[in-house]
Amino acid sequence: MKKVLFLLNMFILTTATSCKDKNIVENLDSKCNNASKVIFKIDERTEFLRTIFNLAVIDDLPEDLQACETDYLKRVNGQFLQHRNHPLINWIYDNESIGIDFSTIGLMFKDFEHFEFDERYSEELKFYGLTRNTVDTLIPLMKDFYATTEFKKFFKSNEHYYTNAISKLESQVSEEKLFDKVLDFYQSRQEDLELIVFVELTNNANNKAVSFYDGYNPKRRAMILANICDLPSEPTGNNEIMELENHIRGQIYHEASHLFTTELLENHIGDLNQYKSMCEDCGDMEIKDKIDHLIVYPLQELISYRTFGKDDGHNFYLNKCQDVRKDIYRQLSAYQPQDGIPFAQTYIACMNLIKQSASEE
Repeated sequence: MKKVLFLLNMFILTTATSCKDKNIVENLDSKCNNASKVIFKIDERTEFLRTIFNLAVIDDLPEDLQACETDYLKRVNGQFLQHRNHPLINWIYDNESIGIDFSTIGLMFKDFEHFEFDERYSEELKFYGLTRNTVDTLIPLMKDFYATTEFKKFFKSNEHYYTNAISKLESQVSEEKLFDKVLDFYQSRQEDLELIVFVELTNNANNKAVSFYDGYNPKRRAMILANICDLPSEPTGNNEIMELENHIRGQIYHEASHLFTTELLENHIGDLNQYKSMCEDCGDMEIKDKIDHLIVYPLQELISYRTFGKDDGHNFYLNKCQDVRKDIYRQLSAYQPQDGIPFAQTYIACMNLIKQSASEE
């Protein structure tokens, strides 16, 4: 089977809701108010599909991508391994188009009471190797697995653990005022901005941006955060009770930045055909994503460098990078929020650098 190679390729390529959501466990300190903030959640929908995916690929997934062998994973396996021959598990195993981001489609469902799919996200399915018709065929299998394994009961029985697992991480992000640093960087006093972080406790593979979240609400962005460990067989205490680490800080800076860059991208990217030399055989969505991240990745490293001294990315862009990102990083480095010059002015300058580079290739 080619699944291992496919999963590795997916890994290389990929380097939210109201306060009343019933299927979400969230810390007591995360309350709905007007303050812009980061909210950490463990969601039944993504946990359910992550569990299914892990069961299907447990024998094929490379060791460095396997779930950390925590006490929670032992409870998961104790409950669900006996159901590995379920038709849903077999379907996922046999369909190599299903990638490591499979759990993300859980957020396209309104809930798991009726497994009602939100039609607004049908177009997004193609990025996960699925179609609307495929989802329709999977829903009966999902319903059966959900009922047969008593997943809802299992999820509810672990609610206390879920709360504890993210409580320290949430407190640390709040104490460090990570989101405030992003707001300060972009000179924003905007309220009601939210970065929703869905933590997947058995995902040791990758973090994943969720751009379609909440009906494409420009004030809300979501991401899936993996509970990464160096060796699955050697989890640390941080994998049971997650703590703030530099890679998490960087992810927050990255995804929160999109709250400010997405509108700028739409306003200033111009004719997509001018970028064909930078993204051959790419569709419109791929071109936009490519151009977007030519700026956002350097932004992530600049904010990280300025706020907690992370200098590997800083040194890469200044000294090793051989493409337009080097010029972009220099342009971004000249931006100083305290000067009062709008960030949009710097963004436009970066976009002009990209356009010039595309015309020269």
